[in-house]
Amino acid sequence: MKRKIFGFIFCISVFYNTQAQTDSAMTLQQCIDYALTNQVSVVNAQLDESIAKGKVNQVKALGTPQINGAVSLIDNPELSRMFFSPTNPFAAGGTGGPFNIKQSGDIYVADNLFQLRSAGDASITIGQLIFDGSYFVGLQAASTYKELAQKTTTQTKIQTVENVTKAYYMVVINQERTNLFDINLKRLDSLLREIKILNQNGFVEKIDVFRTEVQYNNLVTEKQKFDNMLELSRLLLKFQMGMPLNQPISITEKIENIQFDPNALNSTGFDYTKRIEYSLLQTGEQLQMLDLKNLRYQRLPKLSAFAKGGMSRSDVRFGNLFKNNWYTYSMVGLNLSVPILGLQSQYAAKQSKFKLQQVQNNMKSLEIGLGMQAKQAELNYKNSIQAMETQKRNMELAQEVSRVSKIKYAEGVGSNLEVTNAEADLKQAQINYYEALYNALVAKIDFQKSQGTLYNGQ
Repeated sequence: MKRKIFGFIFCISVFYNTQAQTDSAMTLQQCIDYALTNQVSVVNAQLDESIAKGKVNQVKALGTPQINGAVSLIDNPELSRMFFSPTNPFAAGGTGGPFNIKQSGDIYVADNLFQLRSAGDASITIGQLIFDGSYFVGLQAASTYKELAQKTTTQTKIQTVENVTKAYYMVVINQERTNLFDINLKRLDSLLREIKILNQNGFVEKIDVFRTEVQYNNLVTEKQKFDNMLELSRLLLKFQMGMPLNQPISITEKIENIQFDPNALNSTGFDYTKRIEYSLLQTGEQLQMLDLKNLRYQRLPKLSAFAKGGMSRSDVRFGNLFKNNWYTYSMVGLNLSVPILGLQSQYAAKQSKFKLQQVQNNMKSLEIGLGMQAKQAELNYKNSIQAMETQKRNMELAQEVSRVSKIKYAEGVGSNLEVTNAEADLKQAQINYYEALYNALVAKIDFQKSQGTLYNGQ
């Protein structure tokens, strides 16, 4: 009985510990780390990187000794005949004879004198590349291809960090707006109760109650819609992270903790080499240069060595192959291939040279484009910060107007319509501020990306 109770308590504790771990709040960095481990695009990019490493080893293996074994067993129930002209010495004795010679038209046909019915051969061949210009270029190209895969992974990670950060901040903003809805609802509910009491005492008209009640009901309906939007933003965050959509998630970031760095806008100069897009083009240029080099090296001689050894036997019956001795043989040699005439490689080299010029032109164009993008991102960041600060000031003013209008209304020197309009203006000012805040956050992310500082990890 005690064991059962202990087991039950243990299961309950494990359950709650699991729930606590599952429902634990996540910071922005934790969400990014999760995404860089679980997002499918990142995982696939890392797999491409592993494939590239395998191709490098595959190319390297071409320069190592190549060893192949072969075994053949042949049985010829009917050997092919021998054919020779009448002037051949074998035909001197005419037809018949020990060779079973027959005349067929103008030629003579005899049984095969030089081949037995059955034969077997078992051999091992070793080949070693000595010199091939294309092989050495291939080694360089394989390493560059591996570098390209690594940079592609980095590009994918940058995009993932951007998507997760924007989705995370959307949840932060929506959560704050949800809390604001609750505050506004409490304020309107309190105002509605006060107006109802004033109406019962004959101080305000019934229409003032109706007007405030309509405003309260509209805000309740709007909050219900926004709750769904908040849940949708959480789903988007989990999607960008590669997290199962049915797994609970909560965040720790608060709006008051979000900081902007205006000093970053005052930085002088822009280094386009920090952008992964430019780095990828640089690697593409290297690959194209290696392709041109490879086409030129194909005109050089190729030299390889080989050695072969084995055992063989022939016999009049297939079964006898395994009853008698097999006899060894061996050979060594060199293979030299010297290109003499071939115009295809020359034309291919010209095409490769033109492609190299295209890549270099694209790099010059990208330099200008990245500079323009960085300048635009900087201006957008400046404007968004100014707009956010303006909307924040407007929201503070709207809050003050709402507060004063309620005091005036309670003291009988203001109207209910004035209070209603002040509440509507406050709500709109709050919406404008949070939209401006999110736009500023997005502009900040875009600015960091344009500077190549959004993600510096590996």
